Amino acid sequence: MSVRSRLPSVLLLGAALLASGLLVVGYGVAVGIGVIVGLVLGWMVIVAVLAMSHRSGSSVTFLAQDRRVGEPDGADMAQMESFGRDSMRVAGVDAGVLRRVIALGDEVEASGARVELIAIEIREDGGIATLAAHVRPPVGTLGHFADVAVSDDADTAYVAIGIGIGGSFPGSSRHEIRFAPAPPDAAQTLTLRIEGFMDPFPGPTVQLRGTWEFRVALRASSAP
Repeated sequence: MSVRSRLPSVLLLGAALLASGLLVVGYGVAVGIGVIVGLVLGWMVIVAVLAMSHRSGSSVTFLAQDRRVGEPDGADMAQMESFGRDSMRVAGVDAGVLRRVIALGDEVEASGARVELIAIEIREDGGIATLAAHVRPPVGTLGHFADVAVSDDADTAYVAIGIGIGGSFPGSSRHEIRFAPAPPDAAQTLTLRIEGFMDPFPGPTVQLRGTWEFRVALRASSAP
């Protein structure tokens, strides 16, 4: 592989490290998500250019024409486009007024991964659920994006995304589920469902499908 053919991957890796650095030094999750969404859209533009070039018979020198391991296929690209749109909707959730924090500590194990739901912040404009994921060999580090859905017993229509926010060592990672709007007063139970972890970029992370579902009581039960 030539230096030119490696250039997009190197640029994406450098930008991903930049996004991670912004999170670490305190610029906030919203800034990090913005950078990551930009990476996703940029990657899709590169793939689209390749596709059009391939159909027209012309050559592109910076990347090989054949699909490589880790390059998003059509289904992945559609999912990432949806992720990009939803990210814009929930990126500023943490700027809203904090209403309360629900401490949990629940865990679900599936497909070789143990996922812990640590807590949920309920804010004026939505919510943020903090997760910890743990895997053991032969399962590798989970992808940075999670396929998630949020619902409640009041049939509220939520927009939700799941994104990695770091990890202490290989096999353990932290993720957030951001959703909007905030649960209405009529809702009694909030359900968070994770269908899998993925990563559209080449790298050491793995895609893992499974079902990790958490049901959270939004109202404290009354004493008998």
